Amino acid sequence: MTKIKSIVFCSRKKLKNSMLKSGFELCDADFPPYFFDFVHHLMPLRLKFLNESFVAYDNKGILGLISLEKDEKSSKRLKITKLFLEKNSYDIGKILVQYAISRYCAMGATSYVVTIENNCEDLLSLFVKGCSFSQNADEYIFNLKSENADKFLEFCEEGFSFFKPQSAPQVCKLYNSNINSYQRHNFICSKEQFMPSFASGLSEKIQFSYVLQDEQEGKVYGYFRIDTKNNVDYTLNFVIERGYEIYFKDALGFISNILSRRCKNWNLYIKVKSFFVNYDYFKSFLFDMELPLVKTSKILTKDYLTKAREINFISSAKIIFNDITPAFKSGHEIVN
Repeated sequence: MTKIKSIVFCSRKKLKNSMLKSGFELCDADFPPYFFDFVHHLMPLRLKFLNESFVAYDNKGILGLISLEKDEKSSKRLKITKLFLEKNSYDIGKILVQYAISRYCAMGATSYVVTIENNCEDLLSLFVKGCSFSQNADEYIFNLKSENADKFLEFCEEGFSFFKPQSAPQVCKLYNSNINSYQRHNFICSKEQFMPSFASGLSEKIQFSYVLQDEQEGKVYGYFRIDTKNNVDYTLNFVIERGYEIYFKDALGFISNILSRRCKNWNLYIKVKSFFVNYDYFKSFLFDMELPLVKTSKILTKDYLTKAREINFISSAKIIFNDITPAFKSGHEIVN
């Protein structure tokens, strides 16, 4: 009989050995100190800031694992960051996802999101057909390496400055106004979601943000958030006002300069998301600059109380989905 429990109540040594033997890459952030992890497990949803994981098991051992974290853009949205399933375990995957959804819905969560590579057909099928997730947008990830930063040596840094909390209302307005109207209900944000997290010093992720603004008028035209877990691999999430796309090249020059001050050799993974009205411009620009497109993914979402469809699956493939940094070590790893 299959059972599910929190990773907090599992033997960590046994779990690590089982996962590593199956080719699933784990990091220290997956296993914080037990007392710290246990206290976090008991926290209400609004205070959570770490990954939480649940395992499915029977008498033969571990059958699957799912990890979730609170989305940085919403206090009531959960992001699925890891999924591990043994061979022929689609039903287990379905049970794990439904268990996690039920648990967090009871805590006040209203929606769930997961980003999956386009070539992971089995995984897409599990979430879309088996768990009733909707395909709401595409995400394109381009790679800029430090050795190629000379493409952006000539840039104007005028107007770029460090993000301040008092700019959150304007950044929020900028963000929401540039989302396609038919996708706005899935990705709209509130100003609180751009404020620094109270637990930013405790999380393994380092985050810093910049804005492009007219200081005289006080209007914000661009927002750039940079995340890293190792000070080598960075991800860039951004939004730029329609009509001001020309400043994107200056932004990349400015950010490259910032990263070069932090370390000599770095990787910047630039996320272009199709729910923004002007995403085509940025995608075309990065292709024209001959930056490699390293990943194309689907952004899937599930709204609270969406009725699940009962679909049977036949598969023999093992599934490993692991959202960690550094990225692109294996076929199913993505940048967060």
